[in-house]
Amino acid sequence: MNLAKQTTLILLASQIIWPASAVAQSQPKKETCEPIGRILKASQQNLVGKLLCSGDQIVSQISGSFVLCYFNPSEQQCRPKKQTRDSNLKKCPLPSRSFCNRRKGGSRAVKPRIITPYGRWLLEPRPQFSWSAVDGATRYRFEFGSPRKNLWSKTTTSAFLEYPDEHAPLSPGNRYKVNVIAYKNEVPIVADSSIFRLLKTEDAKDLQQMIGLIRSFKLDPDREAYLDLNAAYLSKGVLDESIKVLEARIQAGSSHPEIFTVLAERFIDVRLLDEAREKYLKAMQLAKSQNNQVALEKAQAGLQALDQYQSQLPDKTNGAQ
Repeated sequence: MNLAKQTTLILLASQIIWPASAVAQSQPKKETCEPIGRILKASQQNLVGKLLCSGDQIVSQISGSFVLCYFNPSEQQCRPKKQTRDSNLKKCPLPSRSFCNRRKGGSRAVKPRIITPYGRWLLEPRPQFSWSAVDGATRYRFEFGSPRKNLWSKTTTSAFLEYPDEHAPLSPGNRYKVNVIAYKNEVPIVADSSIFRLLKTEDAKDLQQMIGLIRSFKLDPDREAYLDLNAAYLSKGVLDESIKVLEARIQAGSSHPEIFTVLAERFIDVRLLDEAREKYLKAMQLAKSQNNQVALEKAQAGLQALDQYQSQLPDKTNGAQ
């Protein structure tokens, strides 16, 4: 199974942990390990930070454990998966099931498409907003509020807006809605909207705890980014931070194919399909140059799934409502 394609995760604070015999004594070799999780905290210090591989077994009765698991969220268990990618493709060809559900019956493009903030859960109480520019638009009206009430609005000629200092920041857990309407002179031509929330205080604390534990292990920066940090942020639905971490590795000069493949998956989550395609192609190029067959197959499978999905989208755009 292509775990990187199907990966999301959950932090388990329970009595479930991987046994010392499966991890400490019979850990598969690094090059043959198919990662499925990592032990972040345990009463047995020799297990803390251990990478878990496909084939390891789960036992209970060990208390005080925190395990970062990579798995199919529909199963709600931290264990190796037997489901194949082919069976998943029958439901949705992309690595993001939520994306397919959200876009089913939708259009190929919505302009001005809201780009940032990415995702529906945020850590930043004063986010930056951006959207795709619309040909022929002379200005944009940006409306911010709750799903039922407009709180403030701005008019701008650019496709970018900083959160205004004069307005109160986001409150944890509250739902917010933004509308961006493109105008040609005085006529509205197209629009897009997005709903999101600031992460709840307790969830933000849990996430910071996870990040702190991951950082303390001093992992390889690339592996830390595309496996552990990406998974930690996904556990809370914070796509903004996951994308930032992956993009930071690219800016730092990373040539690891998995960084580009996982970033492509995150771009799919936020409806940036052209950007996802670009990252898949780069991942394939790097994998070929490094003779990394496993990474090549992952990127190829992702690109093939993206092609299949895009071929099913109607060619139309939504006008302003």
